[in-house]
Amino acid sequence: MESALKLATKEQSDAAIPYRVGLDLSALNPDFKAHSTRGIGRYVRELWAYLSSHTQEDLEVGSFEHDKLVADSFLKPVLDWSPLGKTTLRQQLIYPSRLNNKKVCPFDVIHFPAHMDPPAWGLNSYIVTVLDIIPLVLSDLYQGISPGWRYKLARFLELQAIKNASMIIAISECTSQDLQRVLNIPAEKIVVTPLGVDKKFFVSGVTKDEIQKVLTKYKIPQDRELLLYVGGIDPRKNMLGLLSSFKIIRDKRDRKPLLVLAGDIENDKMFPDLKLLIKKHDLEADVLMPGFIPDKYLLVLYKAVKLFLFPSLYEGFGFTPLEAMAAGVPVVSSNRSSMPEVLGDAALLVDPEDYRLIADGALAILSSKQLSESLSASGRARAALFPWSRTGEETLKAYHKFSLTN
Repeated sequence: MESALKLATKEQSDAAIPYRVGLDLSALNPDFKAHSTRGIGRYVRELWAYLSSHTQEDLEVGSFEHDKLVADSFLKPVLDWSPLGKTTLRQQLIYPSRLNNKKVCPFDVIHFPAHMDPPAWGLNSYIVTVLDIIPLVLSDLYQGISPGWRYKLARFLELQAIKNASMIIAISECTSQDLQRVLNIPAEKIVVTPLGVDKKFFVSGVTKDEIQKVLTKYKIPQDRELLLYVGGIDPRKNMLGLLSSFKIIRDKRDRKPLLVLAGDIENDKMFPDLKLLIKKHDLEADVLMPGFIPDKYLLVLYKAVKLFLFPSLYEGFGFTPLEAMAAGVPVVSSNRSSMPEVLGDAALLVDPEDYRLIADGALAILSSKQLSESLSASGRARAALFPWSRTGEETLKAYHKFSLTN
């Protein structure tokens, strides 16, 4: 009787202690531009906003950040001394010792919201969000451009980090299927939590004066028919397809359109190649690159453009076309990877390597008010199916599932 009473008391005591999850918020650091100005930053910001405001009796979600972990590590002098490879040394040497120390990181499990961030080995338990496995799916494309040992080492370490994760969160069914097909990850180890669209992208009531101010701010001509692309320029984004199709569109329109390429692209290693590509296609007077545009201005810009072009070869989810649809912009997108899953029939989906098909879809929208308005309405309805609250809810379910089995 006494031993049974002790057991019951212990179970009650354990039940009173919430399971603790630590979410990596490093992507919110403005200096971490590889994440903060891209989709990863948006994902982490929205996920943390939900998780930090939805408390659970049996689950507690806290946070940590890379720079703070490293700051007082006894290994930091080694990192400071190293002339190169600081990111890899920090990730592979310092993170495990710090993250496994309960005094430093008092969590039962750690969640890395980007698969390139955890160390390859050494952590006791962690969850990782896999955004995509593009370098493996499009290996020929990326090996041809980045064949160096640094690239190969980085991909190898990412792969090990994915394989060694205790649980994997995939941002789309497409990514989940790729993990199972390419890496032989068991389906039971994967949880799918689709990403979302912020309510602010369903913008309405933008005035002509507001539009004029934003166009003036970014030196965008107000007498041109505007087509928009928002995103990166790495190889899978298919800049060749985008520019080749736009050239066809430009040459067939009486009112010469202007293609706006928005994003933090000038510091990208592919930027010189992009400039050469623009020059080769004789598009120097018809392509504008205003740089990264914050949401408060991007929301207004959406109201000024006629079309959103997105012929990407591969997307783990595809933030920007869905956000454009939320704002009511008709979209011509790739029909590959996660795009059909996310965009459905609310966008024109075409083969991203058939430049004429891309152009034909765009020209059809630009030439038909009825088609444009139909896609605008269906796009907004489709985007409404992806609230960030669902991402948060599904992530909490994943945490609970993990806590019950570990």
